[in-house]
Amino acid sequence: MTVFDPSAVRLSRRRLLAGAAVTAGAVTAGAFAAAPLWAGPARAAAAKATLAYGSTGYTWAVPFVAEAAGTWAEAGFDLNTMEFESGRDSMQALLAGSADFSASTDTPVVFAVLQGLRPLILVNYSRYSRDMKIVVRKDAGIDPAKPASLKGRRIATRVGTSGQYMLAKYLEFAGLAQSDVEVVDLTPNNMTSALVRGDIDGFAWSSQSAVVAERQSGGKTAVMTQDGLEKFFQSHQLLLTTEKVVKEKPELVAGAIKALQAAERRIHADGGWADLIARRIHTPPKEILEATSEFTFKIAFDDRFLDDLVAEAEWAIAAGLAKRPAGDLRALFRGLIVDSPLKAVAPDRVTLT
Repeated sequence: MTVFDPSAVRLSRRRLLAGAAVTAGAVTAGAFAAAPLWAGPARAAAAKATLAYGSTGYTWAVPFVAEAAGTWAEAGFDLNTMEFESGRDSMQALLAGSADFSASTDTPVVFAVLQGLRPLILVNYSRYSRDMKIVVRKDAGIDPAKPASLKGRRIATRVGTSGQYMLAKYLEFAGLAQSDVEVVDLTPNNMTSALVRGDIDGFAWSSQSAVVAERQSGGKTAVMTQDGLEKFFQSHQLLLTTEKVVKEKPELVAGAIKALQAAERRIHADGGWADLIARRIHTPPKEILEATSEFTFKIAFDDRFLDDLVAEAEWAIAAGLAKRPAGDLRALFRGLIVDSPLKAVAPDRVTLT
């Protein structure tokens, strides 16, 4: 795992002070099942929290909308944000103690857990199967309609991220072995330029990167078909925290859930929600709406989520990317899902068995 480097982070302070009401007195772990944490006439200074993002793309639409719409402030937050190139990097900042929360996809979480780390999954706020794309050069001899035509090609992704996992599942979908392609580890910022130069034949990353590649190449790229991929791949967008935060700052935990719930409602009720985050992620609202049409925005924990975590872990172990930990994988990941705060306010959203 890459060592956390504080110099690599961009820190921005978003002072979201709404004077939210908070319950007076100490908060215990049992408060999640009690009266709403933010109810009551007493007022106090906004709670301070730090959220680490992995990049600034629409993958983090829900927490970005929460920030832009002021729902973090309404929940009592004075929020600092930190921005990294990937969810893996933001999670490392969380585990290093530099943040209270981090936005990540499920893949970095799986790798971290298999290395013995314990990021806690507080919220699963969106998911998709088709936002990650396989983008290829049109002159590379690859037929976008035939997944198996990737055989023998150099395909870039970011190792240890959902891009790598999607590529692996796409190869399975195509009937190819992992060894049938050469995987090139590149940062997201370098994938499109490497493709345009011809250093690689394709890359596995977001649909936003696919749009950029098409523009930079003058229309010389294509996207591989994904018809039927849903059975093989689903990516989950998560809000992570740590045992220390859950134990010592339960008011932040409850407030974060409240903020993201409000953001989810805003996305479903306001057709112009993309305007709120367009400047933040340097993407026109129309492109945001088109890309996120593949997303399901719903805060929930279900058995499919746990199934996906276990399947991803089994893939990483089989691929030689991680060692099998002691004990049952399903029990291991189930123990890292903190569902009681969500269950306390929305029991119908938690159907884990």
